[in-house]
Amino acid sequence: MRKELAGELTEPGLDQAKATLLIVDDTPANLRLLSSILADRGYQVRPVLDGQLALASVAAQPPDMVLLDIRMPEMSGYEVCERLKADPGTRDIPVIFLSAMDAVEDKVKAFAVGGVDYITKPFQIEEVLARVEAHLTLSRLREQLQRANSKMSRELELAGEVQRSFLPSRLPALDGWEIAVRLEPARETSGDFYDVRLLPGGKVSILVADVVDKGVGAALFMALIWVVIRTYAEEYPAQPERVMSEVNRRLLDDTGAKQFATVFYGVLDPSNGTLTYCNAGHPPALLARGAGQDSPQELGRTGLPIGLFDGALWDQVVVELDHGNLLVAYTDGITEACDPEGAFFDEEGLHTSLRNHLGATAQEIVDSVIADVQHHAGSAPPADDMALLVVKRV
Repeated sequence: MRKELAGELTEPGLDQAKATLLIVDDTPANLRLLSSILADRGYQVRPVLDGQLALASVAAQPPDMVLLDIRMPEMSGYEVCERLKADPGTRDIPVIFLSAMDAVEDKVKAFAVGGVDYITKPFQIEEVLARVEAHLTLSRLREQLQRANSKMSRELELAGEVQRSFLPSRLPALDGWEIAVRLEPARETSGDFYDVRLLPGGKVSILVADVVDKGVGAALFMALIWVVIRTYAEEYPAQPERVMSEVNRRLLDDTGAKQFATVFYGVLDPSNGTLTYCNAGHPPALLARGAGQDSPQELGRTGLPIGLFDGALWDQVVVELDHGNLLVAYTDGITEACDPEGAFFDEEGLHTSLRNHLGATAQEIVDSVIADVQHHAGSAPPADDMALLVVKRV
């Protein structure tokens, strides 16, 4: 009769037939009945009579699921479940409680210690089989999701490594100048990027930019912009505004991406300290003249972000860096870093940090400002990438 009843139910799939079920019950009659039914259904069954044997069985070979009684001598089902959930190697094994205890507080405690389901004795065979199959399916789906997430994480890590390989591993060494830069991605990949490169005629290109998006799409767009800016910087080494115009045209002509980027791009002549720059919708770079100046000079926007409008134009501006002056270019992840209460580090925080470290080397300034930002953020996770570049004339 029992076999006929079980046979009327849907036969388990291949995965269910291979599943191993550990059944824990100190009543031999219950153990034999449930083991026989589940074995007839194609499951691999391991019956044990108490909690200690259950833990030993799991340690020897973890099952796919545990069906667990509560009232047992020496160790209750609650304690068995707690022990399983405390072990990283067994905490993902689904535990279904089967018990004659039907009070609400008993069921609440079962879920509190990590159970996924609760079946009251005397149980219906159809109900047990249905719930076992349902939770095995959920467990498999969770495992598939974990594998997919792990694969995605590895791919994102690889994408981040490839992206970082685009950025210069060594900055130009210039007599009388110090240059330092740091990029702190909020995730595996970054929409922020930078470049410092020698140009024809002994000049130096300085770039800090931010794709206004996040994730892999922003990283791919960043790589494209980085390459195109390099190309036109070589072609127009003394014309930052021409570089911005040509890059903007190429982005709009050659891509259908609805993305854009803010850019600070300048050309430094190390021989006389002149910097010719364009600011395409980017946070103002700062020119700190020295300890006697209260606030740095802001090198504000001279046009729109690139990638927005065909035919957009940019003005270029010329400033001069004297000995002891600093050029500081950054992305908004610096000033928009929030503390746990939501307060921004903001521009004043950046100005204060720079004033506190003006006498240091360019590298020390970069590291100190980033440390100040991270101290401000405290335990709050980074919401955005951060890039900071400092050029100092010594």
